[in-house]
Amino acid sequence: MIFCLHSLSTMELKASSLLLLMCVSIIILTEAGTNAIPRCCLDISRGIPQEMLSRVRKYEIQSRSGRCEIDALILHIGHKKICAHPKLRKRLDKIKKIRKPKQA
Repeated sequence: MIFCLHSLSTMELKASSLLLLMCVSIIILTEAGTNAIPRCCLDISRGIPQEMLSRVRKYEIQSRSGRCEIDALILHIGHKKICAHPKLRKRLDKIKKIRKPKQA
């Protein structure tokens, strides 16, 4: 009788472990494949110095009509991302235009 209880609990443990492994796998595959967990700006910076703006490699537009709650610009500066006010886009476009070399 003790042998039967022991093998039953081992079987339950194996089944629970398998179920847990399947759930973790599904979560990892879902997140990697579809970006199910959005990375959103929750707050924005308004006073970003001109020097920092001139180092922006690229920017992304975050819209509150999508997955996120606020409108923002996500500035890529080096390996960092900074959340900025959307009105800074005009200044960034001007900086980009000035940087662009003139073709002869």
